[in-house]
Amino acid sequence: MNNITFVITILFLMLITACNGKTERKKQMITSGIAEMKSEMDSIRKATETNKYSGDDDPSVVKQLQSKFFSNTGDSIVGVWEVKNEYYMAIYEIIKYDDQYFGKVHYYNDGTTEYTGNNNEEDYFLEDVFYNDGKYSTGKMYMPDGSHYQVKFTLKGDDLTVQITLEGEPYSETWKRK
Repeated sequence: MNNITFVITILFLMLITACNGKTERKKQMITSGIAEMKSEMDSIRKATETNKYSGDDDPSVVKQLQSKFFSNTGDSIVGVWEVKNEYYMAIYEIIKYDDQYFGKVHYYNDGTTEYTGNNNEEDYFLEDVFYNDGKYSTGKMYMPDGSHYQVKFTLKGDDLTVQITLEGEPYSETWKRK
């Protein structure tokens, strides 16, 4: 196993328990945000199933959802992203809550370690990403011990360039929209 594969494997293992070292407040914020989004999505689904609106009519619940979770052009980063490179394969999701973007692991496999997300707060590994003045802020990618790496995103079309520093060296990879 070469050094980069080893480092990425260690980083991943640290990512899957990322929230364990964070404060209870951050866990509660993520959990309540997920519950709120699910509740609002259920309201939309029910309105759709009962045909309470049609065509161009936009129910108030949809407008509320859009304004809360999709309020600026920075929201283009929201979605499911796939990573395939010589070191590993992964599927990550970026969500938005209260103008902040969070990252979540759905799947990871580097040939020696395989992980499937459990749809809980331990799957979250990224926070403090904001969108201002046409750029994403440098966020934090958390490790299980509470440490973190600075991570920077650049979005061009359906390609998300992710830049971090590993062992003092810059590392960049591209996530593709799934």
